[in-house]
Amino acid sequence: MATTEPLKFRSGDLVIRPVRPADRERVIELCRDIWDGHDYVPRVFDDWVSDSGSAFQAIELDGTVVGLQRMRPYATGLLWYEGLRVASSHRREGLARHMLQSAIAEAREQNFREVRLATGNPAAAKLFEEVGFVRLQDDRWWKGMRVEGGESARIPGPSEADKIWAAIASSPGIELWGGVTADFRGAQDVGAKELSRLAGIGMLRSGPGGRAIVGLREPWGNNLAVAFVAGKGGALRDLLLALRFEADADGLDDVTVALPRNHPAGDELRASGYDFANDDDTSYVYGLKLSP
Repeated sequence: MATTEPLKFRSGDLVIRPVRPADRERVIELCRDIWDGHDYVPRVFDDWVSDSGSAFQAIELDGTVVGLQRMRPYATGLLWYEGLRVASSHRREGLARHMLQSAIAEAREQNFREVRLATGNPAAAKLFEEVGFVRLQDDRWWKGMRVEGGESARIPGPSEADKIWAAIASSPGIELWGGVTADFRGAQDVGAKELSRLAGIGMLRSGPGGRAIVGLREPWGNNLAVAFVAGKGGALRDLLLALRFEADADGLDDVTVALPRNHPAGDELRASGYDFANDDDTSYVYGLKLSP
C-alpha cells in the first residue's frame, strides 16, 4: 500500500501517494530534463494515471511532487517496475532509493514472487544492484532493414509450443537470456508456456523444422521488434531474413532485435544483413526475487 502518513525526510515531510490527473503539469515539468527533453512519461501520463490495475505513484515533499514511480502486474507473480524519476532539484538525496524500497515492500505485501525492470541508465543500474536486483541481461540493439522479394516467416500455433521448445531449449547462448525475454515492457519467463502465449497472439515465428524461433514484442516504432531469439546456423539465418521480408510485406521500416551481449546469434544476424542500431546503446534487464 502507498505511504499516506508523512515521513520525516531530511528537508521536510515526505508522502508517497497515487498520481492524480491534476499532477500533469508538474510531471511534465519534472521530466523536462530527462533524456534531453525526450522522456516518454509525459506521453503515457493519461494512460498510466487512468490504469486502475497499476500503481502510478508520486513522491511529495512538503506538498510538491519531486518523484515518480510505477508498479504494474503483468504475469502471475510478476511485477514490472518503471518510470522512476526524481526532480533535478532533489537528486542525490536518497529519494530514489526510498521510493524503490517502498515499492519492493509493497510487492512483498502483495505476495509477488519477483520484481523485474529494465534500464539503460548506469547510475540507476548501480542503485538497483545496491538494493538487491540481479542483472539478468546486458542487451545490444540490432537492426535489419526491410527487403523485398521473399516469403515471410511461418507463424506456428500454440499446440506446437512444447515441440518447438524441446528443439531449441539447449541452443547456443540460451543461458545469456537469464531465463527471461528482452521485452522492456515486461520481461517474461522463457519456456514452452511463453512460446504458447506468443503463438496465441500471433507473435511467434519459426524457422525450418522449428529449429529456430523468434518471439516478438510490441514495437516502439514502425518495425518488427524481437524480444527472444533461439537456434543456429542456416535455420536461424533463414528465419532472420524472412523477418526482413515480413517487414516489407507489412509496410514496416525494419526489424529491431534486442540480443544479449556476445550472444552467438550475432554472427547469424550479421550474415542475414543486420548490424548494430547504435553501437553505444545498451539496455539491462534486472530481477529481484522476493522471499515468501
